[in-house]
Amino acid sequence: MDIADAVTTEYVDVNPGTRLGKIRGIFDGDQTLEAIVVRGESDKFEGIVTRKDLVSSHHDPEAKVRSVVRHPPTVARDEDVRETARLMVEGQVKMLPVLDDDGVLRGVVNAKDLLGMVQDNLGALDVSDVYTEDVVSVEPDTVLGKVIHTIRTHKFTRVPVIDGTDAVGMISLYDLVDFTTRKMTQEQGGNNNATDSFGGGVSKSQGRTHGGWGERSGLEATMTNLPARDVMNSPAATIPLDAGLDEAFAKMQDHGYSSLIVVPEEFESPTGIVTITDLLRALTWTGEQEQRSDVQVFGVDLLDVLSREEIVARIDEIDGKYKDMDILEANIRFHKHKEQHRGTPFVRCTIRLFTDEGLFSGTGEEYGAQAAFKNAADIVERNALEDKERESPRHQMKQERERTAELVEWWTVTETSS
Repeated sequence: MDIADAVTTEYVDVNPGTRLGKIRGIFDGDQTLEAIVVRGESDKFEGIVTRKDLVSSHHDPEAKVRSVVRHPPTVARDEDVRETARLMVEGQVKMLPVLDDDGVLRGVVNAKDLLGMVQDNLGALDVSDVYTEDVVSVEPDTVLGKVIHTIRTHKFTRVPVIDGTDAVGMISLYDLVDFTTRKMTQEQGGNNNATDSFGGGVSKSQGRTHGGWGERSGLEATMTNLPARDVMNSPAATIPLDAGLDEAFAKMQDHGYSSLIVVPEEFESPTGIVTITDLLRALTWTGEQEQRSDVQVFGVDLLDVLSREEIVARIDEIDGKYKDMDILEANIRFHKHKEQHRGTPFVRCTIRLFTDEGLFSGTGEEYGAQAAFKNAADIVERNALEDKERESPRHQMKQERERTAELVEWWTVTETSS
C-alpha cells in the first residue's frame, strides 16, 4: 500500500531567513503542529524545523531558522506505508516531505494521516505488543523543577502524573514551555518595541509591548517550586492492555493527544505508556525471516530451554484438534519484565492465531519463556474452543474469513515493492 491518500498540500512553510521568534509564535498558535517546512529561492525545499528542536534548548529569538533546520528523509507519493513509518521512527520526526522525480516539493505526509490510512489493520495488534512498560512518572505535588529534571534526564517529551494508583494527568515538554512563556509574559511591563503574536515588528498602536527585561531569577525560582498539577493536562486519557491499536489511535484522535497511559484493568495502577511513535513502529514489523513459515516468533533471544520446533509442534497440535478451522498464520511474541526469580526472568508470551474462522489470542506470564508459552498456548486453545462452541453466525460469513486473510497479509507478508 502506498501513501498517496495520506499526502496533503496543507502545511506551514517559511523562508530560511525567518526569525526563530516568529517560528516559536507559529508553534504556540497551533499545538497540533509538529513541523514547519523551510523553502528557499524559487520555493526550493530546504528542510524542516520541528517543535522539539525549538523547545529542547534555548535559542536566540533573533536567530534565523536556517540555524536549526534539519534535513529529514524524503519520500515519493508511491512510497510504501511501512517504509514511510520506518523513516519517521528512525528520523524521529512525525512529518516527511513528499518530492517528485525532479526534487520539487509536492506535499507532506503526517504520522496521524499515515496511521489513519491503515487504522482498520491496526486492530490485529494490541497495546500490550507495543507499549513502554515501567514508565517513569511524577506526582501531582512534584515541583516543576523536578519534573523538568526528570524529562531532561530521561530525554522524554512527556511524563504521566500519578496520584497513588490513579493516572490524573500528563505533562509534556510543550506544556512546560508554554506555561513558562505565559508566566514570563505576565511579569513583563511595557517597552517601546511593539510586536505581533508571532514576534514580528509592527506599530505600537497595533502590537503588544512589554516592559524592561529585568532580573528573572526570583520568578524562575518561584516557578520551579510550583506543583505539577498546575501544568498537567487533565483528565488523563487511559487505555487497557488488551485494547487494539486501532482503538488506541481512535482515542488519541478523539482527545487530541499523542500518547495514552496504559492501565491493565479498571481501578488498577498504570503500568506504562503508548505513543504515536509506538504505533508507527508497529507498522515497520513485516515478519521477515530467513525462511518464511506459518509460525513467526518474535523475541527469540528469550527462548531458554524452549525450542522453535516445540513452538511449531504445539501450534500444529492446536490446528489438528479443530478440523473445521485452519490456522493461516501464528504470531508468537515474547517480552521480558524486569522481575526475576533465581536468575530466570518473568516473561510475557502472547500468541495470535490468524485462522479462517477469525483471530484468536492468548497471553501467559510466567518465569521463563517455556512456562509462559505453555500458559499462553493453553489460553488461546481454550479461547478457540469456547468460540467454536458458541457457534456464532460469523463462522459462516465469507466476509469474516476474507477480513482475516487481509489482516494476515498486512501483518505477516513481507513487502516486496519497497
